[in-house]
Amino acid sequence: MVVGLGIKMKSASKVTEENSFVKVEKSEQALVISVNINTASSVELEVLPSIGPKIAQRIIDYRNKWGLFKRKEDIKNVSGIGEKTYEKIMDKIEI
Repeated sequence: MVVGLGIKMKSASKVTEENSFVKVEKSEQALVISVNINTASSVELEVLPSIGPKIAQRIIDYRNKWGLFKRKEDIKNVSGIGEKTYEKIMDKIEI
């Protein structure tokens, strides 16, 4: 079921699509969101906890200036994303 631009929800244990930017996995226990920080739009990045429009745009600006993120941890180089924010999103982002 398509829930929005780049967001998919499915009852199976795992959802995969080669070009998806945001994956939503729903199991009996929890709803899991996975956002590709190298390809996601501002709106898709805002699905992440503590990420609003300004920080989402900073992520995109950083990506445009420095290239694709090589490791998840590199997102901490973006102004406004410190250790606390990273801890909230680290399990919800992918490269």
